[in-house]
Amino acid sequence: MNARDYGQHASGYRRPELDELPRGFMVRLILWAVVFAFCIGWVMSHAGCAHPIGNGLASLVGFGCVPLRLLYLVLSEAGVE
Repeated sequence: MNARDYGQHASGYRRPELDELPRGFMVRLILWAVVFAFCIGWVMSHAGCAHPIGNGLASLVGFGCVPLRLLYLVLSEAGVE
């Protein structure tokens, strides 16, 4: 089967058009937004104040890792490598 003849590969894979998002983009975006909200909630809660190591990890993830992952996700969608 030729992908040029049928418009998609024999496995069923189809490249997204320029104006549509790839599969899983919104799921990953929502996942990282929820992780960010959880980290902020933990840092602002009483439990976060009572556990300094957990508070430090939540701050590291919430203010360091999550913004970088969101930036990489959006840049990969824009085609920047």
